[in-house]
This record gives sequence, structure tokens and C-alpha cells, in this order.
Amino acid sequence: MAPTKYNRFRDGERCDDCGARQWYAQDAIRYCRNGHRLEGFAEHEGDEDNFGTQGKVTRKKKEPRKKVAVKLSGDEGRELYLEILQLVLLKQVWRLVREKGFPEDFEEIVRALWALRVRNLPLRESGDQGRRRKGDDEDGSDSHASNAALLSSQSEGTGGGSSDFDFSDATTGTWAPDTGRRWKLPKLIDTLALCYLGCLVRRLPATTADLCGWAQKGELDYLVAFISIPRNVRDRLPAEYHHALQIRDHIPPRRLQTAVQELVISFKVNFDTVFPPLNYVPILARFITGLTLPIEVYITVKCIAGILKTDYSYPIGGKQIRTMDNPEVLLITLVIVSAKVLYLLDGAERPRSKQGPWSIDLDWDKWREAMQGDTHKTASNLLPGEEYKISPEDVLAMDKTKLDDYMDWFEKMWIGDGDPKTAERIRQPFEGQKRPSNPRIEDEQSNEDRDAERIRSRYTELNGSIREVELVPDPEGAENETEQKQPKGSCPVWRTQEELPDAAKALYGRAASLAAIPLNRLIRGATQVEKRLEAWCIQRARQTRDKGKGKGKAVWTGDDDDSDV
Repeated sequence: MAPTKYNRFRDGERCDDCGARQWYAQDAIRYCRNGHRLEGFAEHEGDEDNFGTQGKVTRKKKEPRKKVAVKLSGDEGRELYLEILQLVLLKQVWRLVREKGFPEDFEEIVRALWALRVRNLPLRESGDQGRRRKGDDEDGSDSHASNAALLSSQSEGTGGGSSDFDFSDATTGTWAPDTGRRWKLPKLIDTLALCYLGCLVRRLPATTADLCGWAQKGELDYLVAFISIPRNVRDRLPAEYHHALQIRDHIPPRRLQTAVQELVISFKVNFDTVFPPLNYVPILARFITGLTLPIEVYITVKCIAGILKTDYSYPIGGKQIRTMDNPEVLLITLVIVSAKVLYLLDGAERPRSKQGPWSIDLDWDKWREAMQGDTHKTASNLLPGEEYKISPEDVLAMDKTKLDDYMDWFEKMWIGDGDPKTAERIRQPFEGQKRPSNPRIEDEQSNEDRDAERIRSRYTELNGSIREVELVPDPEGAENETEQKQPKGSCPVWRTQEELPDAAKALYGRAASLAAIPLNRLIRGATQVEKRLEAWCIQRARQTRDKGKGKGKAVWTGDDDDSDV
């Protein structure tokens, strides 16, 4: 009988019953030297295929760990939000200068306005406690580092540890934090508003409608600003600021004008800064040609502006700001009122006399056909900036070209660089169907020439419908009867959309779309201007009656200035 072979336990192991340090194997069972059975060991005969594999070790593959960015909070989170807004603003300015032909010094103007906007915020210096998150390059070679210095050098001190934030408009107080240590932070719409204020300072004929249109078409970073932010920066941004940077699929009408008005008042309250008036002459010419109205409207607008004594500047105070106080709203309103005074919109018969302004007839049916003609002549592509108006029913009825345009817009707006698996799953049904070229990009290159040709053709078509009427003097006996039918020779006042005739509804709607304002706001502004003109007529009639030069009837003809008022 062969002697028993004893083996030693590994270091630190022994028999649980007797403490023996040696063991032997018998019938595939392990026993200690004293015969106690050891649990957890079984010996099996190896197969031939497994010969020589005792030295291999198989390890389970571990799934790669995703790096979770640390969410910033407190002052660091607020400063990161401001840096993101600054990055968006710089992208907008870059596109305006490089693609829209704005002057080179426009960037310096917007930088100065942004510096004033963040000056009262308790931002930390870049050297505080070794924090250099705003830029690590000392030589300023990195453009983002030099831009961040604009933020870090505006104020001293540190903010409180509270995580409260406030996107308040702050139009009645300072931008400095209040007693609760809340920061009055700018909003994303303020980036477009600062660009517009830069246009006012530089006297550029750009309107809020232009900026809204460029942003809506994607020519300025706004709607997809949150997606365009670098992923590592977006992951560190506090969750409460995500909602402030995520915009719906369009800019609501009047939203930008409200932001501009708030900033104008805030700059006056905080820094006693007053912005120059609107460079209205080229804008007025664009409004008139955009509506295809005769040149007499321009002269009439100038006369009415003299009566109202307006300089097209933004109001900076007062208990209540009326609709007509906004210079852009006032300008488009004066165009509407002038067209209403010169050319009858309701189709009613009025006395044609030398005292009245209605000496020219404009066929409004022909005008509507000319304005609608270029809309029907548009290409088979979707109009840029109006994709958000597409309903599910419209998608089902689209042809291939429009559906491609809509899917391109959908990909740019909603997919971005989010979860790659989600993006791949959405793109999978459309793989292998790439478009050879994007016709919308080719169309945008000749947009200005095509718009000029469209305006020229509309004027050519409309000139044939304008005719001069024969002026008939008013009989002296019928003067009182005429005054009772049309008091003071004024036009009818329409206060709601339901009261507008067909021609007026088309003109008002086109003007509201051209100025990017709601139709109700335009109607309200026109009503306010007409009330001011009516008050001027009453005052003029009273002065004439006091001088004994008439019987008290005053009719505005558009030929007088405001020297007697």
C-alpha cells in the first residue's frame, strides 16, 4: 500500500476542527491529517481537450464605465451659465460680421454692452483660489480664453452660497444681487437683444424682425444654442439652467421687442445709458417696398411723424409704455395709417375734394393678387424658418422634396449630439437616401436678387391699377351734410380683427408679418395713432375758429407741417 501523500495548507489556512496544517486527498475528497473532512473541494479527472490549460485564467470583461461629469452648483454654476451665454453671443456676432456684412467694430460694441450687463454681478477673478476655469492660456492665444477675461474682470468679490437664481427682467432696479444674494441673470433672448442694441449704437438699419428671421432660419445660433454647446460643458451645467437654454421651435412674436425694451430701461437705470434713435429712413423704405405701396406713403409718414413729434427712440421711463411708443411698431403703424388715409380700404364712397387726401385710387384687389402671386410662385421647397408650422396632417401630404427639408430641420433641431444609439435608431430608416445637394442652400445665395426682382415685378403689375380721380369742390350748402356723414373727414377706426374689411385685413396681416409683431398689437398701435391725429385735428380746428379763419372744420391733407401746433 502506497504511503499517504500529505500537502500543506496555504498560508493562513488550517483545519477548522483540530487546527491541522496538512491535508490529503482520498476518493476525490479532501481530509486533514487527523481525518476531518474538509468542505469546498472536489477533484475531477480532466478531459484530453483540457490538457495543459491549468495555467490559463479567464476574466470576465467589464463594461466600460461612463464618466459622469460633476454638476456645478452655486457661484460656479452661475458663472458657467454666463460663459455659455457669452459663447452664444460671440457666435451670433461672428455670423453677423462674417455673413451679414456688419462692420468690424460691431463686435467691440457688443462686447462693451455685455461687459456692462455683467458688471454688477459678483463674479470671481480668474486667480481666486487657483480657479482658472475661465481660461488657462496666459498669452491669450485661445479666443475663448480672451473672451472669458471679459467676464472675470468686471467685478470683485464672491457671491453667496445660495443656489437661488433669478431670471428677473430687472427693469425697475439694479442688476446687482438683492438682499437674498440672488443673481439677476440675463436670458438667452438677451443675446439677440444685445445684438440689436449694438445695431442702434452703430446706426445700422437692422430690425428685430431681421434678427428673429435669421435666428428662425438657423443663420444665427439661437434655437439650437443648447445643442451646439460642447457636451462636456453641458454635462456640468446645473439642471435649473438647462430649461433657460432650451428654446421652443420658434420665437414668439413681440418676444424680442419686449427684451429690447427691458434692456433699454435697465441700461438707463443702472448706468444712465441712453441709446440713439432708430435709423428709420432705410427701414421705412423697406417697409413700403415690402408692402408694395406708392411713394406718396413715404411723404405722408414724414408728415404724420412731424405732427406726432416723434424721433423713433425707445422710451426710458414713464408709468405706462403704450404700443405706439415702440419705434418699430410706430414706424409700421405710420405706414398703415398713411396708406389708410391716402387710399380707401373699406370701399366706401367719400367726397373727392381739394380738402381731402383721397385723390388717388388704388385697386386693392389687384394689390392682393400681386402680393399673393409671389407666394404661389415659390419653389417646391419649404420656406426656411416656417417648418414649425407643419402639422402631422401636412407631413402625410408632403412630396419628397418638402419631406427632405422637414427631416433636415428636424435633425438639426432635435437630434444634435445626444445619445448616439437614439440618433442611429432614428437615422436607420433613411440611410442610403442622401440628397445629392441641398437646393435650399443654393436658393439662399441668390435670395437678395430674387427679392429685388419680385418687388420690381409687383410694382410693375400694380402700377396699371393706380389712377388719379377728378377732384370736385364741395358745394357750400352740402358742407354740414358731409360733416355729419364723415366727421372731420377722418377714416373709420378699426379696433379688432373682426372689424377689418377684406383689403384692410390683408394689408394689416402682411404688415404685421413684415414687422414680426402680433396683428392685435398692430391694430392697437394704429388706433392710438389715429386718436392722436384726431386730437390734432380738433386742436387745429379750435385754433382756426379762434382766429376767425373758418367754421371749425379741419381735415388733414398731408401737406401741412406742425408749425402751428
